[in-house]
Amino acid sequence: MYGQRHALRSSLALCSLHNPRCLRFLPPVSYRFISTKRPTALQNSSTPKQRRFAVEHVDGREQHISWTSRGGIEKEWKESDLAECPRYTSLTPWESITGRVSSWFRQMFLPTNYPHSVHPSYARYHIFQFFETTLGTLVSVLCNQALLSSVGVSAEGSIFGAVAVQWIIKDGAGEIAKLFFIRRFSPYFDSHPKTFNFSGEAIAYLGSGLQIATLLVNPTPLNFVLCAAGGNIFKLIGNAIWFTTHIKFVRYFSQQGNVGDVAAKEESQASIAQLFGYAAGAGLLTVSHSATYLYSIFFLSIPIHLITTVYMLRVATFELLTLPRVTVLAHDFSESDDDTNKGTVMSFAEMETSRRTGVFGEFYKNKRDRCVVLAPTVSQVVSSGSLDDQDRWYTCASVFKDSNYLLYPSPQSPLTTPISVFYSPSVTSDDMFKSILHASRLRQHLETFLPSPESEISHQSLEVFLDETKVWVDARFDQFKLQLEEKGWRTDELGFADHGRRVTWYSKDDP
Repeated sequence: MYGQRHALRSSLALCSLHNPRCLRFLPPVSYRFISTKRPTALQNSSTPKQRRFAVEHVDGREQHISWTSRGGIEKEWKESDLAECPRYTSLTPWESITGRVSSWFRQMFLPTNYPHSVHPSYARYHIFQFFETTLGTLVSVLCNQALLSSVGVSAEGSIFGAVAVQWIIKDGAGEIAKLFFIRRFSPYFDSHPKTFNFSGEAIAYLGSGLQIATLLVNPTPLNFVLCAAGGNIFKLIGNAIWFTTHIKFVRYFSQQGNVGDVAAKEESQASIAQLFGYAAGAGLLTVSHSATYLYSIFFLSIPIHLITTVYMLRVATFELLTLPRVTVLAHDFSESDDDTNKGTVMSFAEMETSRRTGVFGEFYKNKRDRCVVLAPTVSQVVSSGSLDDQDRWYTCASVFKDSNYLLYPSPQSPLTTPISVFYSPSVTSDDMFKSILHASRLRQHLETFLPSPESEISHQSLEVFLDETKVWVDARFDQFKLQLEEKGWRTDELGFADHGRRVTWYSKDDP
C-alpha cells in the first residue's frame, strides 16, 4: 500500500513540474500542504517589512535574518535575555564591538558550541591549568638561563642579547602562530584527523630544516632569532596538530575505557624510541658537524619518515564515520531498501575494498557522492531574498518545523548541487546521521522523477518530495543505525568540520 501511494504521489508531483493543474488530483494529505496560502507574484507583490525567518547561532552570538520589503535580506546581531521568554534587543555600537571580540575569543580559545559541548567542570579545570602552565613556563626560563650560563654562555649585555631571552622569543613566536592556526583549522581535526596528522609531520620537518639553516647564516642574535623562531613556528604547529589528532587515536585504540592506560603505555614506547633516536643522532654527529653533512642526513630521513607515517595511518583501521563514508553508506542503504527488501550497508573492510571514498576515507572520490553540505551559513544559501527564495524557505520550514534539521535543496540544478542541511541548537548526532540519510533519499527521489539534471523543481513538488522522504526516513532510520552498529561502525560521532553554526528557522505561520 505504501509503495502504491508513494508512486501515485510522486508521479503527480512530476506532472506538476509541467502542469500545475495536476495538483488538484493529489490525495488530501498532500493537498493540505500545497494549499497553504503563500504570497505569489500575482497575489501580493510585497512582503511584510523586516519579517524574521531565521536566527543563526554562532560562537555565543545570535544573528537575526529577515526578509526586507525591497526583496532582499537584512542581518542584525542581537542579544537575548536569559529569561523564560527571551526578549531580543538590538546591539549598540559598543555592544557590537564587544560582541565581535567575544566571538573572536571563543573561536580562538573555546571548543565549538561551548559550554554545551564540554563537561560542566571544563572552565574551572582550565582556569587552574592556565596558572599552572604560566608558573611552569616561568621556572623553565630560569632553568634554561642557569644551564646556559653554567656552560659558559654569557648572559651579560642587553636583555635582548641574553640567550635565554632569545630562546623565549623563539618559542613565543611559535606559540602565537599556533594560536591563529588552531583558530582557523581546529574544526577539521575532527573531520580529517589522519590527513592533518600527516600534514603535521610534514610541517614539523619544514621547521627542522629552517632551524638547521642557523649554520648557514652569520651567527648574530638577530639571525639566530629569525631562523630559530621561523623553524619553531612550523615545529610547534606540527606538534600541536599531531597531539590533538593523536588524542582521537588513543580514544579509538582504547576498547575497554582504558584511555589513561593506553596513553601512558604510548609514552613509555615513545621514551624508548627517543632514546634510540638520541643514540643514533649522537653517533652520526661524531662524523661531522658541517651544514652539508647535516642537510644530507636531513633530506635522506624526510621520505623515509613520511612513508612510514602513511603506512602507520593506513594500518590504523578506525571505523570512524566521516562525512564521505556516511554519505556512501546512506546512499547504498536507501538504494537497496524497497517494499520487499531491507536496506543494507557495507562494513569497514568492504568499504576499504570498494575504494568508494578518497584518502583515509576523509575525502569524496566521486563528485556524485557529495550530495550534502552540513551546517552552512544561511546567507550563503539564501542570498537574494526574492519571493521565490521566500516561498522555498517556507516550504522547507513547514516540513521540518518539528525536526532538529532542515533540508534546503538548491533552486537551480538540484540534482548536481549539494543539498544544504541546517541544524537547530538542540541537534544530536542521531539527527545528523538522519539528515544525511534523508538527503540521500531525497537526491534519489529527484533523480527518479526529474527529467534532466538541469531541471528545476516547483515549490509544490518539492513539498511533496520532502514530505514523502521524511515519512520514509522516520520509518527506516532505526534500521539504518542498527545496520551501522552491526557492521562495526562507530555511531557515537560524525566526523565533519563543525564550525558551530546552528539555526532556528521560522515557517510562514510563525510570528
